Amino acid sequence: MTAPIVVGYDGSDSAGVALDWALRRAERVQADVEVVFVADDSWDSDAYAASPAIRRHGEVLLGGAAFNADSKAPHIDVHSRVVAGRPAEVLTAVAEEIGAGLLVVGSAGKDLYHRVTTGSVSVKVAASATVPVVVIPEHSAAGHRSGVVVGLDGSEAAVPVLARAAAEAAALEAPLRVLSAWTLPPLATPEFTDDPALYDALEQNTRTAVDEALAGLRSAPDAAQHAVPSIETSIVLDSPATALIAAGAEAELLVVGSHGRRGLSRFLLGSVSHDVLIHAPCPVLVLRVTDAP
Repeated sequence: MTAPIVVGYDGSDSAGVALDWALRRAERVQADVEVVFVADDSWDSDAYAASPAIRRHGEVLLGGAAFNADSKAPHIDVHSRVVAGRPAEVLTAVAEEIGAGLLVVGSAGKDLYHRVTTGSVSVKVAASATVPVVVIPEHSAAGHRSGVVVGLDGSEAAVPVLARAAAEAAALEAPLRVLSAWTLPPLATPEFTDDPALYDALEQNTRTAVDEALAGLRSAPDAAQHAVPSIETSIVLDSPATALIAAGAEAELLVVGSHGRRGLSRFLLGSVSHDVLIHAPCPVLVLRVTDAP
C-alpha cells in the first residue's frame, strides 16, 4: 500500500473530476483516499455565524461523494472529513498530517478572471504544499490523451523532476516527452546580437542541460527510465509556458517543478508554473523541489 491521496472536494463539477482522477490513481497504485471538504469560515462573523450551516452542507456533499466513490473504486478505502479554515491552508495541512503521497485539487477555470485571480485555491495549494500536487482541469478528456510531458529548465532540480516524470510514465506504461524551451535575450540587453551563432549557442546550452539531466536519471540506482516505453526529447525556441501548454494538448499528464521557498514566498509560484496551471488542458503535477544551498 502506498501513501494516501488527499482530494479537495467542494461539490463542484471540477472537484468531481478531480475526485474521479484520484480514485483511478488510487486503484492503480493501491492507495487510500482522504476526501476533504473545507468549511471556509474566513469571512464568517459572530453576528452571522454561518459555520455550522457550512459544515452541515459539507457533510451532505461528502456523503454523496463517498457513495459515488464506493461504486467507482470499490477496492479502495475512502475516508472523508470536514475541516474549518482557509481552503489552501487546510488542504496542505491535512496532506502533511497524514503523510500523503499526493494532493489533488480541481481547477474550474470558468472564465479568465477566475483562472488568473491570485485567490485561486489550486494555485495557492500548488505554491504552498510540500507534497506533490496534481491540479485537474475541469474539461480534461483523459480518454483521448496519452504520454507524460515534463518541463526542464536547466536548474539543479531537473534530475528529481525528470525522475518523477519517468516514474509516472512507467506507471502509466506511456511514452515520456522531455521538453525544454529556450528564448533569445531581449533586444534591449547587451547580450543580444543578431548573430546566428547566438541562436546555435543558446540551443546547444539547452540541449546540453537536458542531456545532463537524462544522464543523471540513467545513473540513479532505481532508474525509472528502464520501465518507460520510450523517451523523446524536444528542444524548442519558445517561451517555456507556451511550449508546455501546447505540449499538454495531447498529454495525459504534465510534470513541472516548483522550487521550495521560505516565508511568504512559499505561497508564490514562478511565472512559468503559474501560467501552466492556469492554462494547461491536462492534469498538471507540481513537484516541490528544495532550493539548492
